[in-house]
Amino acid sequence: MIPEMQAHAGAQGRRRRSGSAAAYVLLLLALAAGQALAEPSSPTPTAAVYDFTEPVTWEGRLVGRRAADAVFLALTEEGQWAQADRVTLQRMCEREGIGPPFGVGHLQMLGERLSAPLAVTGLVEVFEVNPTRGAVQATLLVELVEAIGGASLTSVRGVSSARRSEEEVEPLAVVADRALAEAAGDVARALTGFGRVVASVVMPLPDGRVVLEGPEKPPLSPGDKLLVMRGERALGVLQVATVQHTVIHATPLSGEGFAAGDRALLVAR
Repeated sequence: MIPEMQAHAGAQGRRRRSGSAAAYVLLLLALAAGQALAEPSSPTPTAAVYDFTEPVTWEGRLVGRRAADAVFLALTEEGQWAQADRVTLQRMCEREGIGPPFGVGHLQMLGERLSAPLAVTGLVEVFEVNPTRGAVQATLLVELVEAIGGASLTSVRGVSSARRSEEEVEPLAVVADRALAEAAGDVARALTGFGRVVASVVMPLPDGRVVLEGPEKPPLSPGDKLLVMRGERALGVLQVATVQHTVIHATPLSGEGFAAGDRALLVAR
């Protein structure tokens, strides 16, 4: 073959190889995109924060409502859960004539209306005000309840104290709100500090247990509670019984009809 023809054939071969490589890269990208689309998204559960039971001190100052507002804001900042609108919830409670402490039936009814399967209820356990020193001590006892079957998932405490600034004269109500905000921050971190952990339902077993495939890191542990969701609809709560590597067996605390592909989100441990 003459040199000019050899050079031309070599150039064509290089173009074909380059085109084939580009097509291969595009094929890999398309497959990766298809896998990403096929992977089910992780839904975000919604929690409703209910007004807390009032302390015996500082009556008429709506301390229970202010404490609940502080927890609502702290949970919003943590970003782990979606939050049911507090004003809408308060109006529902007023129409129904109910308030703290809330019974399980009320939590189930309101949770269904709000599409909020998680209920955050609480008690202002300690609220000590010292007007002379301008100091406030607060302790919040908070319970997380699943509003499908009404089971208690966990309870946590937040403790704090705040004093009036010496540089500027603060109203005692401002000091009280700072104390409640600090205690609420402790509560929010305790409720959601484990981060976002998601498992997938593999299949239900004839004995009632459910098999899940969980992540390697962070791992799930026996006793963990998982909210099972199909799309944005909550189906119930599972409690982890055994863990072997990434294979998890869990028992239902509430709900039924779990199926392969449902997503299970860690909500309490």
